[in-house]
Amino acid sequence: MAAVVVAGVVALVVGVLGAPSEGEDTLVKVERPSPSPASSPASSPGLSPSPTATATPTPPPVVRGFRFPMEGACLPAEDDLMPNAPREYRFGVHEGVDFYPGRACADIERGMPVMAAKTGIVIRADVDYKDITQEEMDELLGSSAQQGFTDPATLDRLRGRQVWIDHGSGVVTRYCHLLAVEPGIAKDVAVAAGQVVGRVGNSGTPESVSDPTMENHLHFEIRVGDSFLGQGLSVAEMRRLWTVAFSP
Repeated sequence: MAAVVVAGVVALVVGVLGAPSEGEDTLVKVERPSPSPASSPASSPGLSPSPTATATPTPPPVVRGFRFPMEGACLPAEDDLMPNAPREYRFGVHEGVDFYPGRACADIERGMPVMAAKTGIVIRADVDYKDITQEEMDELLGSSAQQGFTDPATLDRLRGRQVWIDHGSGVVTRYCHLLAVEPGIAKDVAVAAGQVVGRVGNSGTPESVSDPTMENHLHFEIRVGDSFLGQGLSVAEMRRLWTVAFSP
């Protein structure tokens, strides 16, 4: 009976594939199925995939060890003299600290010495500064009103006569609204902490055009990379950073 079944199977294969020619072996070829295009190697059970390496962000430099840029000065108690305070007259925000007479401990007055807050290299000194005219001031403030913000070029002009000092690690201090740049202060000059770099004035302010006796103060900035110290932070956190900056 088994022989009959085997003979039947052979006959069926021959009928499908055709009889071999004389001298050829009978061969039945089995095709291997192709994998599905969507198939992927199976994961070993119980093993997690290898984690993707991520770059460790570089922490911002710790800003500290600065001295106040004027003898006897302190941080103002009023928040409108600190960073992030609104400046409606130019449709912008304040980016530094204003040291005004009677509002920052020191007896600040026009022509008072302004000192480097830390050792560094001067990268800007406006020794050839030209005073803003009333016509230019109107154009600057009109442009800010039309735009709804203060663009960088306008803001730079409104800071008046300036000295910038590079302290390394992306930290720069700016001394603005100066009456004058101290003789000998120029780009690429090394300065020591406490060295006089300029004099208190009101250059760049609207009052510098209308009444030079008004608004004499120092606008002082600490820049970290592309932002100012405390940018966008709460008042409490911003003040904490500035307090640390003037700590040993």
